[in-house]
Amino acid sequence: MTKWLRMSDAEKQIMDIIWATGRPVTTSEIISKLPEDKTWKQSTVLTFLARLMDKNMITATRVGKANHYEPCITEQGYLNIETKQFIKEVHRGSVSGLIRALCDSEDLTKEDMEDLMKRLKAKYDLQ
Repeated sequence: MTKWLRMSDAEKQIMDIIWATGRPVTTSEIISKLPEDKTWKQSTVLTFLARLMDKNMITATRVGKANHYEPCITEQGYLNIETKQFIKEVHRGSVSGLIRALCDSEDLTKEDMEDLMKRLKAKYDLQ
């Protein structure tokens, strides 16, 4: 696997739009779907798109006068990689360290714990 390059917050906002659209999108479509507080010019969006292409997160296909951008990774795939990287960097690769931290900070709700137990039982065929 090639070296993982993280997305900046701005690049992630662009990717969120691309993922949510579910089909190849143009720069104009991306700009029209930006939150109202984002007043990025077209050149700024194009810069973020170029960075995402450099990171192999998206591809572009020329159709007429416009590029159509589509993801090279699913949103869930990206979240999985980011989560693994977070566990590696922050918890020294220990998943149980992450869970201990969540328990100690009292961020896990009863519903979270029930869901986690259900998933573990289903995934590993536990009784």
